[in-house]
Amino acid sequence: MHIEQIILSHLLKPVRDVTLHANRWFDNYDEVIWLIGDGRSGTTWVADLINHDRKYREMFEPFHPQHVDEMSFLSPHQYIRPGDSHDQLESIASDVFSGTFTHPVVDSANHSHLYNGLLIKDIFANLFAYWASVRFPNLKIILLVRNPFSVALSKSKKKDWFWVTDPMLLLNQQNLYDDYLHPFEDLIRKTSESSDYILRQVLIWSIINYVPLKQFSPGQLHITFYEEVFADPNNQVSSAFRFVKNTRENCHVELNEETIKRPSRVVSKESSLFQGKSPVTSWKDELSLRQIDAGLNILNEFGLAELYDEDSMPNKDVLYSIHGVG
Repeated sequence: MHIEQIILSHLLKPVRDVTLHANRWFDNYDEVIWLIGDGRSGTTWVADLINHDRKYREMFEPFHPQHVDEMSFLSPHQYIRPGDSHDQLESIASDVFSGTFTHPVVDSANHSHLYNGLLIKDIFANLFAYWASVRFPNLKIILLVRNPFSVALSKSKKKDWFWVTDPMLLLNQQNLYDDYLHPFEDLIRKTSESSDYILRQVLIWSIINYVPLKQFSPGQLHITFYEEVFADPNNQVSSAFRFVKNTRENCHVELNEETIKRPSRVVSKESSLFQGKSPVTSWKDELSLRQIDAGLNILNEFGLAELYDEDSMPNKDVLYSIHGVG
């Protein structure tokens, strides 16, 4: 976010807070969509598509441990066991999911006076999403997945942004190690020692997607692939709404071309979109064969090597071998 936007958000905060709290008093936040995913996976763009009519109050990364002071107690990609108590997080999560929480950056996109639901999007919440779902069963959680090579390459072009860059930081979370990472310890240590930025990010992507896929049972969350949204946004957004509304009815959405093609607020000039390249397949031209082969070996350890086909489109059958069996 540009400094001018931050300053304006702070200046408008008192007026906006009154509006946001008034909507809560009128029970306008009963429907809560929580869009989670890795950074640079398209969460901002997909959130814009879901909220194309600005019906929802959009909360931009409220659990960000660096940009939101109230969340500084969280580690980036912090794992919390479903049965563990965490009073501090539970208290502030209650404020977020009820719409009580306000923040100039989190609420920077909200300029309406009347809302009908919350749309919350986060990029550091994958590893405590299941914990939150147990405590806040009204949440409609959408997990957005994008090809790990695209994500890794995009992060490499934004190294000055706040990312986890060493997978050892995840291995060093004792509960995460005990519950999920101990079989991958050698792989994580070896990849960390390699200092290859792309491979490190592919491994981090593997971990933060593997864990929720193991935790959630089919139907407990909706998995959306960036590549499918890019290819068919109307049907994919409609499918997300069927999940949110818990209905088999059509819920058809007809997005206009301007909405679909509008770059998200976090897209930069380095993006393939601005260079006339496909955001689905351009990574193949920019990464070395060695990196791709090594990355596929990492993905294979997690059972995710065949999640994408040669055209970089998802193979959903791979999910069934992982999803909700842990």
